[in-house]
Amino acid sequence: MNAPWSIRTKTGTAASNENVGRRRFLSVTGSVVALLLAGCSGDGDGGDGSPTPTPDPGGSSTEPESSTPTETSTPESTPTEADPDGSDPAAFERQAREFVELLVDGSFEAAHDRFTESAAAELSATQLEQAWDQVTRNTGSFVSIDAVEYQGETDGRATVTVDTVFSEVRNTFTVYLTADGVEGFRLTDQGEFAWDPPAYADESAFEERTVTLDATESCDLGGTLSVPTGNDSVPGVVVVHGSGPVDRDATFGPNKPYKELAWGLASRGIAVLRYDKRTQACDVNLADATIDDVTTDDALTAIQRLRDHDRVAADAVFVVGHSLGGALAPRIATRDADLAGAVLLAPGPARPMAETVLDQQRHLLNQQDLTDEEREEAMAEVRETAEQIRTLDIGDDEVLLGLGGREYFRTLAEYDGPATAAALEIPLFLGQGGRDYQVTVEADFSRWENALSEASDVQFTVYDDLNHLFQRGEGASTGSEYYERDAVLDRRVVEDVAAFVDRHA
Repeated sequence: MNAPWSIRTKTGTAASNENVGRRRFLSVTGSVVALLLAGCSGDGDGGDGSPTPTPDPGGSSTEPESSTPTETSTPESTPTEADPDGSDPAAFERQAREFVELLVDGSFEAAHDRFTESAAAELSATQLEQAWDQVTRNTGSFVSIDAVEYQGETDGRATVTVDTVFSEVRNTFTVYLTADGVEGFRLTDQGEFAWDPPAYADESAFEERTVTLDATESCDLGGTLSVPTGNDSVPGVVVVHGSGPVDRDATFGPNKPYKELAWGLASRGIAVLRYDKRTQACDVNLADATIDDVTTDDALTAIQRLRDHDRVAADAVFVVGHSLGGALAPRIATRDADLAGAVLLAPGPARPMAETVLDQQRHLLNQQDLTDEEREEAMAEVRETAEQIRTLDIGDDEVLLGLGGREYFRTLAEYDGPATAAALEIPLFLGQGGRDYQVTVEADFSRWENALSEASDVQFTVYDDLNHLFQRGEGASTGSEYYERDAVLDRRVVEDVAAFVDRHA
């Protein structure tokens, strides 16, 4: 669903999470996913499988049309905590994890090979795909597996729970196994994420209202305007998204970094307009869209809308861009000559997109326990995509990485963000997370520093312990940490951006 600019291993359209759809989804899971199948014959451990790299948040998966699989019986017995037959709980945990990894990777034939003989005879690979589609239709994109836990055995049948994180919900799958393979699985628990306001936000200091922005002839963008309380004129900020179908809050499970930034700035006397990205709110033909279609044009509309507000000082409006929005902030400022300044947070790409695609994939693969063969197989597919991006050898109707087609990558390649920024005559603030693997200090931020080395009013700040969403952490960053509870956009970023705006308003 929503994401900063990134490489993802699966692409497509994120599912809707409207309440009606959610209720309908929850009502069918009890029956549709009751896939425990009788039988205990099979062919050993169910075959070989390889782990799939954890995709970054924001990726989305294509949802094929499917019919409802036939409901099958579910055991009434409860697994015991003991292990009376002396079987290996760790082996069952490994098999359950690999089975779920195959499902999220879309490898349904390979997952079907893990079934026992009788289970495979009762449920085809096509029906397994249909069942998985039904389970994940309203969950958003897969993020990670959080935990795998052996629950015990009953009459030779082991039960293992696999806790997974999707962009919209947390799902717990229960996988049933014997020594001969997988007998079935069920979705046994599902919980939506809850967002808590950051400690640095003072809800009494501002008011919010919903607004709409014109995007296309057939689609408007929903937005939220946060205005400090009182009657005084205040500076204003428009938040511009990273790549992908990002909502106005940049929702990642329990975290909403754009909302957190907006509330933090509004608590400090700055009006903020944030809005749903066109690719999230509208039906966009990504094969024909340019970077202006998906980002620049709507940002200009939002800036004018904020400038027209009677409480906002027309000469004190700033753009705050994140990731791709940060990279395009100089382009936006070039087209709106009246901006008071621009904030570029994790601005990227600053280098050829093909290079970044490869580097992101290498980073993610290095965080996983893979063989050289598995790593090379995963890289081979990405190299093909990177070469298409580099040469623009992209079909007329082809969309890469869920971002765009030939026009998107052509216009991205033709745009030089650092050079555009160097030609501006407005104050700039550039912030970068030191743990960011999507836009890095060494390969990307350094290009901005070099291009702006002679600029008179530019501030550079690197936050060594922050990631791409400016959340605090330790060690190598991966996309799954964006969804961790209490991974809040850091207070230092809010305070630095507020200080920059106040200084130049």
